[in-house]
Amino acid sequence: MLEMRNLSLAFGPRTVFDDIRLEVRPGERIGVIGPSGAGKSSLLRVAAGLLKPDGGTCRNTFQCTRLVFQEPRLLPWRNVADNLDIALRAGGVAAGEIAARRDRWLGRVGLADSAQAWPSELSGGMAQRAALARALALEPDLLLLDEPFSALDPALRADLGRLCAEQARATGAALICISHQPWELAGLVDRIWRVADGRIAEQPAPFGRPGAPDHDAPPASGC
Repeated sequence: MLEMRNLSLAFGPRTVFDDIRLEVRPGERIGVIGPSGAGKSSLLRVAAGLLKPDGGTCRNTFQCTRLVFQEPRLLPWRNVADNLDIALRAGGVAAGEIAARRDRWLGRVGLADSAQAWPSELSGGMAQRAALARALALEPDLLLLDEPFSALDPALRADLGRLCAEQARATGAALICISHQPWELAGLVDRIWRVADGRIAEQPAPFGRPGAPDHDAPPASGC
């Protein structure tokens, strides 16, 4: 479980969080929305242990937490296959299982033919898919997604969102995904949190109401 109690965080004179309280249990899938600069990314970094809060507590008892950043952050001196292999070895995956797991996940994100490519040879979208495959190959029980689909076209965003949701359902993992597009979270998450003015609150999801108009949905393309 991920549990934050009375969490506070400030960058200099600017308050980012003030008395944040939340819980995430295994199997929960949560979307996070809010204005730019509200602290959404900082929330995930605290959850991942990359950022220390100024006050309160953050307790993460999940065994394998993985954060996928908005930027791919691939090792530029290693090819795509090596980027996954290094992460799998560091994650304690058995040596005899690494190649099969790496190939399976590169295939699932559509990069089976790019295993030997260098990061500099990939488009932005391809690099982001490689970063997502690297995280999913470790089979995390808490997956943190910091706008990882922003460099992708709408169709691929939907496909990879479904892939993340399917993996979370199959393994019982918890998932938290930041997005500036509420419609993007449809089918990926079950609950929505809104971060604004240093606070966090659950709000009704803007999707999943049959017959109700979705004003946040992307416009339909003509043909």
